Amino acid sequence: MKIKTAFIAALAGVFAVTAAAPSFAAADPAKKEKRIHRLIKRADLNGDGRLSQAEMSRAIAVTFAKVDTNGDGRLSASEISGAKAVLKAERKRAKAAGEGRVHFAKFPAKRISRHFDRIDANGDGMLSKAELETVAARMFKKRDRNNDGYISTADFAR
Repeated sequence: MKIKTAFIAALAGVFAVTAAAPSFAAADPAKKEKRIHRLIKRADLNGDGRLSQAEMSRAIAVTFAKVDTNGDGRLSASEISGAKAVLKAERKRAKAAGEGRVHFAKFPAKRISRHFDRIDANGDGMLSKAELETVAARMFKKRDRNNDGYISTADFAR
């Protein structure tokens, strides 16, 4: 149960925020604060310093569309393993084109690969956006400790 909880937490920081949460435990407070802000900023569309469920869903959709290189609406194991390179190339392309910041969710490909079977709810050997969003929604609710409908730095206070 402990491994499942840790994995789901990592995925939801699905994507943006929670993937790095466990690493904050022993970190320097200033570094911790900076990293939390960076993770939230990654998917914060309106720049208010907090992440809503809608912003997280949009970041997941944008990330999923880029990682789904064959466009079939499902992620294969090979697409997941190549996610880091695909997202890095897209950031580089957007920067060169002057398109500004691309709001991707954090995509913990190694963790997703390790726990592929747990996420693949229908057992088809592929991950759909709905399967990833289901896990992300559960973790959003868990991470939103003050139940205000947003993930913010206040939710990381212990």
